[in-house]
Amino acid sequence: MIKKRIKKVYSCILMLAMVLSLMGCGGTKGDYQGYVKNLITANYIGVSEGYVKSTGANEEDVDALYLQNVARLASNLSDYYSLDIWNDTELSRAMTTLARRIYSNVKFDVGKPYKDNNIDYVDVTIYPIDIINQTNEEVVAYIQGFNEAVDRGDYDDYTKEQYEYEYASGIMGILANAVNEISYAEPQVVQVRIIVSEDTFYIGNDDFRNIDKAIILSETYDIATETDATESIETNEQSESDAESE
Repeated sequence: MIKKRIKKVYSCILMLAMVLSLMGCGGTKGDYQGYVKNLITANYIGVSEGYVKSTGANEEDVDALYLQNVARLASNLSDYYSLDIWNDTELSRAMTTLARRIYSNVKFDVGKPYKDNNIDYVDVTIYPIDIINQTNEEVVAYIQGFNEAVDRGDYDDYTKEQYEYEYASGIMGILANAVNEISYAEPQVVQVRIIVSEDTFYIGNDDFRNIDKAIILSETYDIATETDATESIETNEQSESDAESE
């Protein structure tokens, strides 16, 4: 059996959630604060009512974007931990549920709008979800123990599917337990420019990218010993995942 490692994930951020930021008008011209709050809530928490009501966007389209957002996080977590789960219905559903639960803990505040050089801004304070660092020590110990079991031949009689299931179940169990008491990193403030065009307003792709990058902490504090630890795992991304650490 092949030993397990945490892969280094190189990401290509797609403009998935940013499409949502440009849908429809922003609603009441002065309600920039509410618009940004509804936008983030729709993308990460999956509650679209406020965004749909204020912008006139199609509810099904907004909900579909949220589901794609969840799917991307699930995919990146799978790549990060080298989980071969997508041919297993039970595990793939569990990972999708885990991604939803992680996003349900998104924590942020949107400040009141202000002007700077006659440009409208709001500041978004984001408390990055720190589940990667929160579970790092336990995950590293699990992988080391799993690899020792491989060396002992404990899995010699397993099929590939059984072997992958055993490994993935352990990792996902650690993450699922951590979600119950999720940790946050130091808050990050993202300045968001409100782009006003006639009776429409929205935020730009670059600002939404900055919000997105802050939602889940993208760097680990401690590099794992015998595993290939990651440099980054970002939300709304498509992994180029086969490059491993040196």
